[in-house]
Amino acid sequence: MTEVDKQREATASIRGYIYQLDAALLEILNADLDDQIVIEGIEDFDRYSAEEITYSQVKYYAGKDLTNSVLRDPLYKLFQHFLGLDENTRINRKYVLYGFYAEVKVSTDELTVDDFKSIMEVGEYVTDAAGVKRLHKKSLIDQATVADAVIEEFCKAFSIVLSAQFFEHRAAVIAAVKKAQGVTLLEAEGFQYPRAFDFVATMATKANHLERTTTRRALQEHLKGTQAIHHRWLLREKESSEYGNFMRRLYFSPNNSAGVVRTFIVEVAPNSDSAAVCDQLREMARKWSSAKNRNMPNSDRYAPFVMLRNSSVDLIAQVKNELFDTGIDFVDGYPYNGSAFRAEHLHTAQTRERQIALRFADDIEQLLDALAGSGRKLCHLYDFFLETPLALEPTGFKARTFSIPVDDISTIKKII
Repeated sequence: MTEVDKQREATASIRGYIYQLDAALLEILNADLDDQIVIEGIEDFDRYSAEEITYSQVKYYAGKDLTNSVLRDPLYKLFQHFLGLDENTRINRKYVLYGFYAEVKVSTDELTVDDFKSIMEVGEYVTDAAGVKRLHKKSLIDQATVADAVIEEFCKAFSIVLSAQFFEHRAAVIAAVKKAQGVTLLEAEGFQYPRAFDFVATMATKANHLERTTTRRALQEHLKGTQAIHHRWLLREKESSEYGNFMRRLYFSPNNSAGVVRTFIVEVAPNSDSAAVCDQLREMARKWSSAKNRNMPNSDRYAPFVMLRNSSVDLIAQVKNELFDTGIDFVDGYPYNGSAFRAEHLHTAQTRERQIALRFADDIEQLLDALAGSGRKLCHLYDFFLETPLALEPTGFKARTFSIPVDDISTIKKII
């Protein structure tokens, strides 16, 4: 029985530490871009903004109530720090007790001076001269040297923030990651949150406080490129069909919204077979073009952009010939023989009569030029890469790039 109790004690301690890291991550995500967050600073985490400094102490007590006796120790510690500051420095300091308790049995409103003094009182039994034990109350603070005005100032700077139970709290952190990174919930839960948590957990182990200092901007920089790294691992670990199903759920099932301009960028290997490439492009036309929908109004019609990355001129010509020969209507940037590239031609309207299924850009420059004419529509760029994800920073249009590794371009059909 003793061993079981000890194990439960250790589990609670570990869960409390994980909860603290989640709380720190949530603070980073909710901060301004360049607010500095120090993990394990003066308190569990400290936030330095242009206006104020906030010290936050985190408690996770799933099996303990919040009472005056439980509140006393953290409150006393925070007050001692406040007391150690000079009067001018105290002005912009805030103190937060953040956490979860089995039940809250005290008021969480702003403390009064009398409330504070009452919490600071502790009782101990003292044996009198007659040998009788009597309850004696004493205060943790020397009320002769601490003015009520100072206590009042601290009470105004102190607040209790009640948070959620462990898994509900984690869900809130994942939701904050989703919002901050502009990704789907599946992306946030699957790889953005674990990467962000590792970022905070690793930082907490550093000896130098400067290495435990970060910003939301630094976290976002850290999370760049995590897609491709994580997907490489998935491609290696999962069966081809399972990988395709996962990627389809991740990027295509939730993204069927109208008004999104879709672009498929396909990295081709040297000596790629044009027939294999055309097979993938025909599937893109079938799944992501409204060309064959005869009842759709012309104003609502859509067709994806496509580009073959690292392709030779000869392969592009072969692919276009085969697409044309198999009845796939497409447009490129050349409206007539000998024409210079004209981006507007790639935006030729699809109609019930003109069933344009693909918009074919020959290289990245043509593609970016054409997408710049998409107006206010959001562009989703799906980069199917064999070796290296495309380093792309779109300007002039709103875009999200999804880097999706494939071991062979035939995998693309299983994904889209």
